[in-house]
Amino acid sequence: MLLLVLYLNVKLFYAPQPAPEGAYPLNQEVVSQLQFLRGKMHHGAGAEMQKLYPEGFVYLNTLYALSWIELLPHTAPGSGLQQQARTEAQWALRELQAPAAQLTFDEDLRLPLGAFYQGWTAYCAGRYLAALPPSQRDSAELSRFRRQCALIAEALHSSSSPYLESYAGAAWSADGVMGAAALAWHDRLQPPRYGSLLKEWTRKVRQRLDAQGLIPHSVQAATGLVQEPARGSSQSQLLNFLVEIDSAFAHQQFRQYRRLFLTRRLGLPGVQESAIGAPTTEDIDSGPVIWGVGGAASLVGRRTMQRFQDTTVAVGLRNSIEAFGLPWHGTAGKFYLGGQLPIADAFIAWSNSLEPHKPLHAAFGWRTTFQLLSATVMVLLLVPLWLTRRR
Repeated sequence: MLLLVLYLNVKLFYAPQPAPEGAYPLNQEVVSQLQFLRGKMHHGAGAEMQKLYPEGFVYLNTLYALSWIELLPHTAPGSGLQQQARTEAQWALRELQAPAAQLTFDEDLRLPLGAFYQGWTAYCAGRYLAALPPSQRDSAELSRFRRQCALIAEALHSSSSPYLESYAGAAWSADGVMGAAALAWHDRLQPPRYGSLLKEWTRKVRQRLDAQGLIPHSVQAATGLVQEPARGSSQSQLLNFLVEIDSAFAHQQFRQYRRLFLTRRLGLPGVQESAIGAPTTEDIDSGPVIWGVGGAASLVGRRTMQRFQDTTVAVGLRNSIEAFGLPWHGTAGKFYLGGQLPIADAFIAWSNSLEPHKPLHAAFGWRTTFQLLSATVMVLLLVPLWLTRRR
């Protein structure tokens, strides 16, 4: 027990090691995480995760691709790492276009294959194209991205709800945000054509907030009205993309999310799955919920806090993951939880890949409460041992 307390306190002082790459020192820990995932991905991790989660194949491949894409602008031109980042992102994008990626989804929806598949894959394609110099963008990939955005836009234009179905009769707000974010990236890459549609989308979203003024977790498929109120897992995710659609609205939503979902346990930050005061919810979306703190909500919340410049909480969440996530550096790279759940490693890598060239700075004293509690535990453990030896 004494060694465990010491281990946790040491891990809370974690700082990722930079390595020179390009014009900036690059977070070498993220590279190591992606090297581990690369081995898993090329040996069937997507299919394995599909057995555990309804969207496991698509989720894992998009997170993997997006993490490499985040590194691309910070790698030295022509370097081996830059080439690997491009190769792996392209590989994952091809996986997402394969028939195996589409089997779960319904071709006959208003938006063929649904909001989850189309939103995530179009967003991923747009981000990849945006990371490349214009002269290096493949014309076939660009045409495919334009066609996919046109499909999303047509479905949104003909829908009274801002949230298209992911499956027949079922719609989740976070999936709907992805499609809108893809359209926003289209207008950054191409001559703008979806600005008025996105303004109308935001207006509809504002009309369908939950009782706490947040984007709900799930909605009625036909109307987009609240079915299940906001939850930490979906809020942590969707805020990362909402800020790319309407920054002012996203910051309003973030402040409310932070007020209702950010908590502390033993002095360390965590993101609750259910809003403060609401009954605890735990399901496939939330991942494990321990003491009210959501696994998925906190893993992705680490990225959300950094995205909205709350670096002290971002560091607290990152270092808590390092303390309790059992990280390990092996010959294959860095992994967590024994490397047995690649989707968790992918979420952590994606969260850590945001601005990988910038060190995060936290306010002094964020660990103090945990350290005081640790000192108390150590005294309680050591005093009996000391008294025993005195006898």
